[in-house]
Amino acid sequence: MSSETEQSRPRLSRQQIYRRRRIVVFGLLGVLLATVVYVPSALAAPLEAAQPEVAVIEPGATEAAAVEWPDYGRGAIGLADGSGVLATNGVEDPGVIASVTKIVTNLVVLQEHPLAPGEEGPEVTMTQADVDLWNFWVADNASVQPVAAGTVLSQRDLMELSLISSAANYTNSLIVWAFGDMGAFLAEARTWLDGHGLAAVQLEEGVGLAPGNTATASDLVTLARIALADPTIAEIAGTATAEVPLVGTIENTNTVLGVGGVTGLKTGYTTEAGYNLLFSATVDVDGAPVTLVGALLGGPSRAATDEAVVRIVASAAANLHRVTAVEAGAELGAYETEWGGATTAVAAESAAALVWGDDAVSVAIELEPLATAEQDERIGTVTVSTPGAPDVEIAAIAGEALGDPGPIWRLTHPVELFTG
Repeated sequence: MSSETEQSRPRLSRQQIYRRRRIVVFGLLGVLLATVVYVPSALAAPLEAAQPEVAVIEPGATEAAAVEWPDYGRGAIGLADGSGVLATNGVEDPGVIASVTKIVTNLVVLQEHPLAPGEEGPEVTMTQADVDLWNFWVADNASVQPVAAGTVLSQRDLMELSLISSAANYTNSLIVWAFGDMGAFLAEARTWLDGHGLAAVQLEEGVGLAPGNTATASDLVTLARIALADPTIAEIAGTATAEVPLVGTIENTNTVLGVGGVTGLKTGYTTEAGYNLLFSATVDVDGAPVTLVGALLGGPSRAATDEAVVRIVASAAANLHRVTAVEAGAELGAYETEWGGATTAVAAESAAALVWGDDAVSVAIELEPLATAEQDERIGTVTVSTPGAPDVEIAAIAGEALGDPGPIWRLTHPVELFTG
C-alpha cells in the first residue's frame, strides 16, 4: 500500500526541492530578522503619555473690605509687591502733588547717576549759582536750607536735603548738577514717567511748587512702588534725621514716620495742593509682614493727614487675609495609562494667598501629560491668583511612581506602541 502511495506521489524535481528549501530558509531568516528588529524596537519604543484628569479647587470667600478713608481729598492704597490698587477714595481726576514731585526728581537723578545704599557718591561744590537758587526759592516762600558758595556736599547729601528736609533750593541744585538745567531735567523726567507707566503724571518743574505738577492717587501708588523698590530712595526716605555739612541736623518732614508701621515716603504741601503724603507702611497680616503703599492728597493740615494715614493703614491691614488655597498633599489630578498604570498629582506644599476683603481666589492647575514618573517628581505647576497681589506658585508632584509596563506588555501590544 505504501509503495503504491509513494509511486502515485509525484516526484519533485531538484529545482523544486531547492526552491522549497529556499522558502523555508528565507522564512526562518525573515522570522529571525523580524525578531531581531521588533523585539528591541518594542522594548525601547516611547510610550504614549496619559493625559491628566485635572481637579477643580475653589477656595472659600472672605469678608468684604472697608477702608477708613477721611471725608476729604483723594486717596488710594495698594500692595508694594502687587499691581493696581486695592481701594481708592474721592475723585480720580489729577490733584496737585506738591513736593511729592521730589520722589520723581530723585528717581530720575538716580537713573543718570546711580548711587548704592550707604554710598556718598560724587562731591558737588556749591557756587554763587546755588546761593542764587536759595534767594529765588525764598522769594517763592518755599522750604529751603542754608547754602554757602564753596561748601562741598555729596550726591547723597543733596538727595537727603531734597527727600528728608524737602529743601527746594537743594532739589534745584541737584537737578542742575545732574542735568544742567530744568529744561533738560523735564525732558528726561517725561521719558522716565512714560517708560514707567505714568504717562498721566504731569510736571512743570522738578521741585514741587508749580500747580501744574499733578497726578491721580492711583498714579501715586505706582510711583510709591517704584520708589520703595529702589533701595537708595527707600533708605533715605525712611531716615528720620541726617547730618549734612553746613546745614547740620535735618529732620524728616514726614512726621508720621515710624507710627502705625509707616516707613516713608514723602510729604508735600502748597496752598493749591493741601497736605499730601505719599506713604509706605509695613503691617502684620496673620503673622507675616505685608508692605502697603498709598497716597492721600488734599488734607486740611499735617496732623489731620498723619492721623488719617494711620487709620487708613490699620483698616487696610484688617481687611487683608491669608487664605490657604491649596493644602500640601492635596490631590490636583489623576492619570491612568493604557496599560493600566495609575498615579495622582499632588501639591508639593501649601499655597497661601494674600486676599483683600472678598476678592475671589483662583487656582490654576497645569499638569504635564505623563507616561512614566518617579514618586515626588515635579509634573506641573499650581498658580494661586488674587486681584492686586502677586501670584503664588507651587509645584505639582507625582504622588506615586508610574512605571514602565514591562517587556511582556510591550511585546504583545504592537498596535498601542507603534500606532498610538
